[in-house]
Amino acid sequence: MRKLFFQLHKWLSIPVGLIIAVICFSGAMLVFQDEIQEAAHPERYFVEQGQKRPLSLDKLIPMVNSRLKDNKVKDVKIPADPKRTYALGLAEGFRTTAFVNQYTGEITGIYAYRDSPFFVIMSLHRWMLDDTRTWGKYTVGISTLLFAFILVTGFVIWFPKKMKRNKFTVELKKGRKRLFFDLHNVLGAYACLVLFISAVTGLMWSFDWYRNGVFKLFGAEIPKEESRKQDGEKNVKKGEKNAPAFALWQEIADGLAAQNPNYEYLRVQNGSAVVHQRNAPTSRATDKYEFDTKTGEITKVTLYKDQEKSSRIWGWVYDLHVGNYWGMFSKIFTFIFAIIGGSLPLTGYYIWFVKMNGKPKKKNNRIKNSRIA
Repeated sequence: MRKLFFQLHKWLSIPVGLIIAVICFSGAMLVFQDEIQEAAHPERYFVEQGQKRPLSLDKLIPMVNSRLKDNKVKDVKIPADPKRTYALGLAEGFRTTAFVNQYTGEITGIYAYRDSPFFVIMSLHRWMLDDTRTWGKYTVGISTLLFAFILVTGFVIWFPKKMKRNKFTVELKKGRKRLFFDLHNVLGAYACLVLFISAVTGLMWSFDWYRNGVFKLFGAEIPKEESRKQDGEKNVKKGEKNAPAFALWQEIADGLAAQNPNYEYLRVQNGSAVVHQRNAPTSRATDKYEFDTKTGEITKVTLYKDQEKSSRIWGWVYDLHVGNYWGMFSKIFTFIFAIIGGSLPLTGYYIWFVKMNGKPKKKNNRIKNSRIA
């Protein structure tokens, strides 16, 4: 069985190794993208609390709209932390956000995700920079699927019959060959579980059949993309007919903040709002509220625990994939293991080339020795 797994491990790895390395290294760079942005541009995300209360949204948002060129605010994210700026989502542009000092109305920065280096890294990670999202998406998907099998076969090959110390340590003083061998086998064994989880969750973005299979496995109804798109179009049209009453947004925000004293942030837009609790099970777990755009009356409440199972599955899949399930601790070791994952094909290629180049030398030495004899 080990011989079979060894052959599968080798011949599956050789054609897709470099692609796997790119996926892992780019994934590692995305783990701390939020933290990197905040460290690089603290003035954009943090502000000194100058007044007891921030400006009301009916004053703040018109101030921001007047300073924007050919754009307008479509929603506002209000953090519980008074030292963090408000994040105002803009109607034009892909994930374009204006960060605002809520005490003065000053725009501290505008972040367009599509224009950032992290969008390039993400498109490399998911589509191999293929703007059509066809061959690149399937290349990543197939390579990730093979990576899951490679990890399983590699772990079976490594798993020791007897627990010996040399199976769990990297020898640094026994030569280059032994070093690369240990870097591949020992580090691969340590990172195997996290990499496997990242691989099987990443496949949710690659293949419809895989995603639908996961939903069915957990007894969730498969979301209908068409209906979701139609609902979104209806909301846009509704928003166009009913101009946002920002004073009403402020009333909704104040009411939800009072009802949810443990909230981390809340987001309000025309006709709906979401609240994310500090103790939420995932980073995307939010309670949803719908309200009348004329009276401000809450017309529908959908708590996270009552939402569709498919939506909750997506939340867990995302957090498991990016390492956001134990806060900073899980992010750190996800980053480290992603780096290890990117190194495994490189150390594997080295081991393979050494073995390939070593065989002819042995034969030549035999021929020389026979001639001398």
